[in-house]
Amino acid sequence: MLRLEEMNSVKLEEFKNNKLEIVEIFKSISGEGISAGEIVAFVRVAGCNLRCSYCDTKYSYIEDSSDNLFLYPQEIVDTLNELEVKKVICTGGEPLEVDKVKRYLPIYLAKEGFEVRIESNGSCPIYTQNEMISFSYNKEFKLNYTLDVKSPSSGVEEEKFFKDNLLNLSLGDELKFVVGNQADLDYSITFLERHAKVLAKNKVIINFSPIFGVMEEGRLVEFLLNYNSFFLELGLKTRLSLQIHKVIWVVDKRGV
Repeated sequence: MLRLEEMNSVKLEEFKNNKLEIVEIFKSISGEGISAGEIVAFVRVAGCNLRCSYCDTKYSYIEDSSDNLFLYPQEIVDTLNELEVKKVICTGGEPLEVDKVKRYLPIYLAKEGFEVRIESNGSCPIYTQNEMISFSYNKEFKLNYTLDVKSPSSGVEEEKFFKDNLLNLSLGDELKFVVGNQADLDYSITFLERHAKVLAKNKVIINFSPIFGVMEEGRLVEFLLNYNSFFLELGLKTRLSLQIHKVIWVVDKRGV
């Protein structure tokens, strides 16, 4: 396993020779966010640095599991090519942990011609231009990010969010608030008011997603309607984001 201080010097050839721990790879529809309803391939990596109360993929926490796949990067590419889909969501677990080789998988997939969106818990730094260029031999790749902002219901303290990420997001990126009660809604307002200027400038989409089975969707719609003028004044574009895969299939069904 590569050390944190070595990560910025990781090169493509070095990365290719490492096996990555993958929980699952499958083709389905994207269930939420900007990409909801699109046909995509999911690549779920193992391991996460947070333990959110409402996490619905706790099975991805387990590292060194005999149920996981240990694949070279090219084997992951081969699997994706067999699925015949070019849009990929790298998720987890946490794909951007800075002390793990898996951090470089999204860049590698983008280099191989896939359109990559990274689902991150928001606590890890997104790529810098220097990091991407150093890894991929002076060629930059466009990646999109979906970053969580952890509200009180998550059980994760606010300080876990890597706020410097907000400066580097751009059009096509999104923030996600998973909310379950009034405290979560109040927290989202405070957060957005504090960071509205940079979010509006970078044209970041703001998604509100109810904790499935905890908050009624109608209550969240009412909240968005009531605060619509407030968000418009701040220059923010907000959306309701439902987990449609949980409506189509059994709630805890994997591989969909």
